[in-house]
Amino acid sequence: INTYIMKSKDKTFTIIDKLVSTGKIFSANFTKKDGTLRTMNCRVNVQKDLKGVGLNYDRRKARNLIVWDLHAKAYRTIKTDSLNWIRIQGNTYNFETL
Repeated sequence: INTYIMKSKDKTFTIIDKLVSTGKIFSANFTKKDGTLRTMNCRVNVQKDLKGVGLNYDRRKARNLIVWDLHAKAYRTIKTDSLNWIRIQGNTYNFETL
């Protein structure tokens, strides 16, 4: 298992977006709005239960990841600014130190 520490908050969203865009399952640990920590197994690019309406904002400008929570079987939004780490394909990317 490799661990990478990200040093630039400006590039964080772009890096995360590229890492998870493959559609592979990954784990994410982040701080929720209420201050609690959450670890979630999820993936992006899931087409299940879409209504064809789309988002009413630009998720890239807001630096949000829209993911499918594998446990809850529902869509969730992760604010990349609150991300502590992600683990994908055996590699851990740490964002806590930013």
